Amino acid sequence: MSREIIRVDDGWRVPTFRGLGVSELAISRELRLRFGSHQIELHSWSELAADEQTYRLAAWPQTNLGKATELLGQVIAEVSASDQGVLRILFASGWCLTVPPDDERSAWGVSVRFHEFLHVRPGGEVRVSGPREIRT
Repeated sequence: MSREIIRVDDGWRVPTFRGLGVSELAISRELRLRFGSHQIELHSWSELAADEQTYRLAAWPQTNLGKATELLGQVIAEVSASDQGVLRILFASGWCLTVPPDDERSAWGVSVRFHEFLHVRPGGEVRVSGPREIRT
């Protein structure tokens, strides 16, 4: 059995995403990044460090979505979530997308093959769910 979401000392890692490129970007009330049958949904604002600058991104209200479209084709180096609820997506290009927790709503969610889920609850509590046991 593969280890698609793993527990580490300071949070969680999703090694399954390593080497995959962003194949689809959907914008509605959230920003959704897809990698085949995997996806990451951003329900609140995020911060993109790229080109020696930092951009605040949000689907609603629409903020810097032109820069968000540059995520298409970016290859993932690492996806991690800290125990404090901060999601960090590091790209092979050196770009980094960081999503802090939100006190009022779930700020982000990660799905692996649409059946294992890592998400943050309001306030920063990280949860893992799915049909298989997640190994630590």
